[in-house]
Amino acid sequence: MFDVTVIGGGMIGASAARHLAEVGLGIAVVASPEPVDPAHHAGPFGAHYDVTRLSPTVQAGAVEGELAQRALASTASIEEFADRPVFTGPGHLFVARPEDDEGMGEAVRSLPDGHGVEVLDGPALAGRYPAMRFQPGMVGYQESGPGACLDPRALVAAQLAAAKAAGAHVVACRAVGMSTDATCTVTLDDGTRIESRRVLLATGAFTNGSGLLERPLGMRMKTEMVLLAELAAGEAERLADLPPTHYAINDARVADVYMAPPTTYPDGSVLLKWGANTIHDRWVEEPADIADWYRNGDSDAAIPTVRPSMEGTFPGLEVLGWQTQRCVVAYTGHGMPYIDALVPGKVYLAIGGNGRSAKWADPLGALAASLVEAGEWVDPLPADRFRKLYAGEVAEWAGRELLTDR
Repeated sequence: MFDVTVIGGGMIGASAARHLAEVGLGIAVVASPEPVDPAHHAGPFGAHYDVTRLSPTVQAGAVEGELAQRALASTASIEEFADRPVFTGPGHLFVARPEDDEGMGEAVRSLPDGHGVEVLDGPALAGRYPAMRFQPGMVGYQESGPGACLDPRALVAAQLAAAKAAGAHVVACRAVGMSTDATCTVTLDDGTRIESRRVLLATGAFTNGSGLLERPLGMRMKTEMVLLAELAAGEAERLADLPPTHYAINDARVADVYMAPPTTYPDGSVLLKWGANTIHDRWVEEPADIADWYRNGDSDAAIPTVRPSMEGTFPGLEVLGWQTQRCVVAYTGHGMPYIDALVPGKVYLAIGGNGRSAKWADPLGALAASLVEAGEWVDPLPADRFRKLYAGEVAEWAGRELLTDR
């Protein structure tokens, strides 16, 4: 019998498994493998099937800032178990009008002396980054590097490798049932049963449809797409020194842009990434609809909508071809993950990344691990920020609305 079964081997689940194993507990990790052929995949999908995510350190909000600092402190230990770089990039750039900066300006002003964040007005932005053209009235906040871009696939692989090195047993299957009688029994899709004293659910966007809960959580899931511009070697070299960037663009068709500089993908292509909330986004609640978006969603239909914002930001951009990737973002009622007890002493939650699980994966996993190990909240961060909410208990959703509703 294991001490803990972690259901879900994504960014938070893999991190939690690593921290649980490293304190000496017997851990089983149920980690459904990444689909080889997404169009015909029958199991759940994960949110880490990519090689670039942004990982800035400066955050608006005390809890958010502490999580970012903990994530920064964890980078060396993660890289130790990685077979390729996890954290790259020359710092991070946040660009917005002062009225649209979501507290970033105040967060920077409240930093102690010597914080190293440069504040760049319009002319300074143009002088620093001549390859980019930002809209009038923008202010940039430039963090020093390195490591503001991370590879989520490499992150998950490194955390699972660390968990295995500490004795965890990883099972490449899908959990289809769970009982919590004298012990916790998790049934896998191949009929295998895993017994443990406790269970941690880290099942992401598919949680409410997993068949593992008696009562649905307060969650909503949004379709997400990113536009990828394939670049020739010369164009990639011209843009190679750009920092990972968040850009609060003012555009009726796209918003909340996140850009990753030219990156070599597994197939050898060099892609410039332009993610955004778009007028094509929608809420998807049913597991079948979530899976259908991953399998067959027509994200390419958004190319004509999103492409002008990228081309306007990179004048003269030379592109060999355009492609898109699809994902689903799981939002919670209060905007932070649900890290809480579902059945005290037996079943615990680490659910809902709110679009931020990549950059905070290690500290979120550590929070969940400490809760499971102790059976109660023991971290100095406020437990109330991570409390679970059931469906029907969310009076007002935190975070952003669909662009069509703004």
